[in-house]
Amino acid sequence: MLTLGQLQVAFAAAVTDNAAAPSAACLFADDSASALQGLAIYRGSVQAKVERALSAAYPITAQIVGGAFFAAMASAYAKSTPSTHADLNCYGAEFSAFLESFEHAQNLPYLPDVARMEWLMHRAHYAGDAAPFDAAALVALPPDAQEHLRLTLHPAVGLLASPYPLTRIRDIHQPGYAGSMEVEPAVETQYVLVSRPRFRVEVDAIGAGSFAFLEAHTRGESLTGALTAALAADPRFDLAGSLPTWVANRVVTNFVSPQG
Repeated sequence: MLTLGQLQVAFAAAVTDNAAAPSAACLFADDSASALQGLAIYRGSVQAKVERALSAAYPITAQIVGGAFFAAMASAYAKSTPSTHADLNCYGAEFSAFLESFEHAQNLPYLPDVARMEWLMHRAHYAGDAAPFDAAALVALPPDAQEHLRLTLHPAVGLLASPYPLTRIRDIHQPGYAGSMEVEPAVETQYVLVSRPRFRVEVDAIGAGSFAFLEAHTRGESLTGALTAALAADPRFDLAGSLPTWVANRVVTNFVSPQG
């Protein structure tokens, strides 16, 4: 007799892969034909929900490849990467990595990075909120403590470096866009900041110095360490000009001082 875990594995395989259905038909009291028909109906429903979940998270990717091709990619992804979370909004985090090795999309080398950007946007939409930045508390810190503090980024913030013009690709795939569809190849790395200043997710191209500064804080670097990284990436980086904008746009929402 199969254990509960073995039953679950067999059933899960049958609803994600048609080839696995015959070996799972014996799990049901109905005759084999009826069991296979029921599994096919259930499989179709599961695959439709997976496709809707992925197309909601990756609408630009779906537009680029077309509905039928995206459905085929979603089906292949579902087989290789089953959901491990009860919330379908959390499904699809590994889709960009899947696209890197998906043989039928190799003629679209920029697609994985587009998907990475879209996942950051999707994650930002559902991210929790954060209290406003306490500027008074920062001013109250003694000067010798300020250089050692670590800034905290809003939970919705995402950072991505890419050799492709991702913000341009995003812009031309927005609803109502009526301009030129031409996309010029990027001449240098594009640095992308995903944020949610209020209720709407924003995607902006930022400088190398800004990217290095913010990315350093995701690694727990101090203000001094982050500034060193930013100036190494761009000697023109202006912290005094950038920080107020990030605070106003809720990119930076808090800080941790060495004094606790």
